[in-house]
Amino acid sequence: MANLTDKKAINKWIFWTFNYPWDFIRKIWGEGTMANHLRAKFDGDMNKFYCDLDRKNRDKLLTYVLENYDDEPNYIEPCSED
Repeated sequence: MANLTDKKAINKWIFWTFNYPWDFIRKIWGEGTMANHLRAKFDGDMNKFYCDLDRKNRDKLLTYVLENYDDEPNYIEPCSED
């Protein structure tokens, strides 16, 4: 069963995909060959971009989002049904 931490992470990712900063590749991968390669691959579809990354770079992107992105509306736990 999903826990609150999972739900908050999913909520964060969804809002990130609609609100990522224009220079997110530079912020995550810096400058250089890898950053240039990733900029050439990115077509504006964040979910496709994520799926096209290898395991190491997916982890790098997710870590960055979880540690740095905080503009999403807070996830509000649903009321329990009595």
